[in-house]
Amino acid sequence: MKQLTNADYRQIILRRDPRYDGRLYFGVTTTRIYCRPVCPARPKPENIILFKSTSEAEKSGYRPCLRCRPDLAPGNKYINPGKNIVGRGLSLMEESGLLDQNVESIAETLGISTRHLRRVFKEQLGASPVEIMQTRKLHLAKQLLLETQEPVTKIAYGAGFNSIRRFNESFKAAFRRTPSEVRKGKRCKKHNNDGFTLTLMVRKPYDYSSVLAFLKRHAARGIEKINGNVYERYVPGKNTYATINITINTKKDALLVSLKGFRLDQISSILVRIKRLFDTDHNPAHLPATSAAKQSGVRVPGSYDPFETAVSIILSQLISIQQATKKLGVLIEGYGTPINDHGLYAFPSPERLMAAEIEKTGITRSKADAIRTLAGMIHNQEFTFSYSSDLPETRKQLLAIRGIGPWTTEMIMMRCFGDADAFPENDLIIQRALEQNLVDEDLWKTNRSYMTHYIWNKFAQTLSKQKK
Repeated sequence: MKQLTNADYRQIILRRDPRYDGRLYFGVTTTRIYCRPVCPARPKPENIILFKSTSEAEKSGYRPCLRCRPDLAPGNKYINPGKNIVGRGLSLMEESGLLDQNVESIAETLGISTRHLRRVFKEQLGASPVEIMQTRKLHLAKQLLLETQEPVTKIAYGAGFNSIRRFNESFKAAFRRTPSEVRKGKRCKKHNNDGFTLTLMVRKPYDYSSVLAFLKRHAARGIEKINGNVYERYVPGKNTYATINITINTKKDALLVSLKGFRLDQISSILVRIKRLFDTDHNPAHLPATSAAKQSGVRVPGSYDPFETAVSIILSQLISIQQATKKLGVLIEGYGTPINDHGLYAFPSPERLMAAEIEKTGITRSKADAIRTLAGMIHNQEFTFSYSSDLPETRKQLLAIRGIGPWTTEMIMMRCFGDADAFPENDLIIQRALEQNLVDEDLWKTNRSYMTHYIWNKFAQTLSKQKK
């Protein structure tokens, strides 16, 4: 975060600067409520107290505002998490499903001491790693209390607490109300077959239609599909499968996530996958000030299953999207696991593909070798899909795989690692847009993945018709 004075931050809050949403919070000393910098509230400057995170605010005795909802707000997508200890640490916490509070293992993965990890978190977020994880579990529990009819005990354990007593104590300390008091008077619509709908807030503008159109073009047959305004995905379980349905609300400030067949202790990790797939943590205020993309609400679709997405990207090399999705469907049907009698499949695991004769599906030997090599590296724990990964090192690993070139590498970095500056510069549409000065690459700097999707969304139809 840029080094500013407290007076600067107060001015940021008073002008409701959207660039700092997710990066800082403020409390009002007269009400003991804390807010996002974009909150409509107009506190007096002398009553403002600054916080670096929701955890710092809540451990200081402040409760979340009911207008701007900092406890449900989108996160902060780091521009380069690979070089940021806090960004990488938060990614590891998310990927653990909030159930693992082993700070030592997080520090070991990051290659630093636990003492240094705690110090950096304290400096940048005003709270320890354990306190950050505790806050996130409490926020999930609160959301489940307000948006489902699940019993309080199930919610406590599902959110990652090992003791009901500890959950009740922590909840009351954070929100100054008991779980039962928070739920009182709330009526949640109960769905059939143990399903419920949760909200995932997004920052406006959010171009949901373009995200959905991209996912539809690249949908994995038998695993996901798009009908109208709804994204649907089937997730294999032990003896059956669960279903995810996603659409956007009428205000276009939140995704509506309908879940059926999941255990509560799965919800945290499922929501993380959905957030990444739909790029909900992006802040459009970070795009170039002169760019129409900021007003268009462009997003970069990520992945729900990174290995599945990476294989799909490898298959997409040098052929049309239609051909690639067809090849992907053949591979899924040939090596995936059926999860019902109506054409639904689980995507083949790395173990299944690392020695498979994938050429039999009609793909080239080069692509088959690349998929097998990547699958083997994952199986041998030589390659990991994580937003905490070192991005330059990951690029080197991918480019070293025979059959994976620069375009494929950048697409994988973009969709599977959340690299905001991933840039498939040799893409034909991108080349034509730059040659015709339709965008100024210099303005985008660390956000070229967003420039890429802006170009595809706005110019692909026109540029693809032009002769070479």
